Amino acid sequence: MRLYTLLGEQPIPNLIPLWQAPQMYSEVGFVVSARTRPQAEALQVVIRHDPALKGIRVLPPLEVEAYDLVKTRQVLAGALEQSRQAGRAVCLNLTGGTKIMSLAALRAAQMLEVPWFYVSTELRQIIHYTAEGEETRREPIRVRVGVEIYLRAHGLEVSLGKPIEAQGAARSPQPTPGHALEKDVFEALYESQCFDDVQRNVYIRKGDARGQFVDNELDIVATYNGMLVVGSCKTGKILPTHLYELSALSRREVAGIYARKALIYRDATPRPGIVRRAQLDEIALIPGYDLNNVVREFKRLLSIP
Repeated sequence: MRLYTLLGEQPIPNLIPLWQAPQMYSEVGFVVSARTRPQAEALQVVIRHDPALKGIRVLPPLEVEAYDLVKTRQVLAGALEQSRQAGRAVCLNLTGGTKIMSLAALRAAQMLEVPWFYVSTELRQIIHYTAEGEETRREPIRVRVGVEIYLRAHGLEVSLGKPIEAQGAARSPQPTPGHALEKDVFEALYESQCFDDVQRNVYIRKGDARGQFVDNELDIVATYNGMLVVGSCKTGKILPTHLYELSALSRREVAGIYARKALIYRDATPRPGIVRRAQLDEIALIPGYDLNNVVREFKRLLSIP
């Protein structure tokens, strides 16, 4: 089956259907605007590197006018009709893109009687519809995504356990990590077998519009069902800069809206100002003395039963 998927700022809803049932799709085409075309290139790299998706061919991006309903409908209808003429079964993922793109895609689906679906990350379900919008079924989302693949989906260069080659990169200052605490937390999370993937010392590189690169290191990263937690391990006094660094590393522009944040600490109690700041930045403060509690808190952040 050929899948056309509307690409918005967040890549995960475009990949969840492929991770959920890779055997269903032989081809995927990302429907992009001029703004989101670079993300299609990043997702093509992800699909090429992910062993679970190696059987899926990525079509050239289908660029549309994000805020022109008529033109977007015409382009999509043409692609759907061409697919039909080539003997391809086809469906649409209407989750991403602008609202105008979604409305245009819905009208194109109705014209050509093409089924479509919506990925609800809030409900953790994929909701399937007929071309006319009648709901046919819902399937719970259950995907297994590794840390590296998740981060690559957000356009990051990733290295597990060792720094990325520094050529052409400006390395940002890193706080001195609590190595013993990192080791303890990693082992507790890994040995719990509750998560899809757990990694320690994850190095990432992000480029900006000027072609400059910044490298950073993530102490602990865990994934479950298409979501991710970034954990920073600190011993000694907790400073506001520790919270700012964690927020910057896991903000939506870097790791997407499905990234959660946790600061695990030992040897000091967070001051009231730190607690308030963490609450505002949606950072979970987790004492690292009870490793079983650390596992429970990571499970809570990832909505693991």
